[in-house]
Amino acid sequence: MALRFFPGLSLALLLAPAAGMAAAEETNPLAEFQRREGLLFDTGWQMARANSPFCPRTVNSIGLLIHDAHNYAQADQVRQALSLAGDIGVQAVAEGSPGAQAGIIPNRTLFAIDTANVELTWKPTRPTVERTLQIENAMAESLEDGRIALSFNDHGGETYVTGEIVCAAKYRLTPGDEAYAGPDTVFFGVDFPAFGLERDVFAAAVAHELAHVLLDHPNRKESEDWNWRQTRESERVADRMMPWLLWNTGHDPHAAARWMQAWGPKHSGGLLRKRTHDGWDERLQMIEEEIAILEADIARRDWKRGEANWASRFLAR
Repeated sequence: MALRFFPGLSLALLLAPAAGMAAAEETNPLAEFQRREGLLFDTGWQMARANSPFCPRTVNSIGLLIHDAHNYAQADQVRQALSLAGDIGVQAVAEGSPGAQAGIIPNRTLFAIDTANVELTWKPTRPTVERTLQIENAMAESLEDGRIALSFNDHGGETYVTGEIVCAAKYRLTPGDEAYAGPDTVFFGVDFPAFGLERDVFAAAVAHELAHVLLDHPNRKESEDWNWRQTRESERVADRMMPWLLWNTGHDPHAAARWMQAWGPKHSGGLLRKRTHDGWDERLQMIEEEIAILEADIARRDWKRGEANWASRFLAR
């Protein structure tokens, strides 16, 4: 659950065939990277919207993910490949979000936020991701009153978008094959094994890392100097919270068990077992027990989607 950033994503890295990703001659590597980051963003955003009644920290969001051509090692190639007229482009738009309803689509070039020209106001930085974060923060501040005005190079005038309340969380695709949580961000490696699995199972993998963010585990781990036992307990809580997040979003809560069955035998057991994690079979048993608890509560309380109150069960843990 350490926070990590990448200084510049190399297209050479994306071009290298890897597990779960087709060879370069079959798949445009930049398009595949964008597809995967869009899948992660959309899955996480839908979960953050559906579970917002129970989150201790919420924000106004329009469901828009931006990226900077300078986040990649070959900025000129990225601008050309995506037909960007500048550095800052729309990477993804969550389905059904205010941004999508306003007609915003991927690969439009962001020109201005309210009246601020993005490239004049925010110059390229090192590390390169810092400018992306600065622009994201400016968008978040603009949305504090519920509304934002955006200008795109291919659209005359301003597009006014009203935000929607979601759990406070961000989503980023990085090099590698791991998933982890930072203080406010879910990180997935581009070659993480969940890509390629059915959507509900992929969502379960996202739910585990999102649970860490929503419960503030990364910040607490650092501030409270957790030992391995406390870290293991936080992993148990994140495992057990998965079905609740899935149910509220409209996914099958049993997908949490299917994710552990798909991932666990190869990555979390035997010699690969980490001191901070239970074995995958023990984790599977806990997840299945939690699904039974959730389903009993759904039946007893007549909960509808979005009504499963996980906060009272997990928020203090």
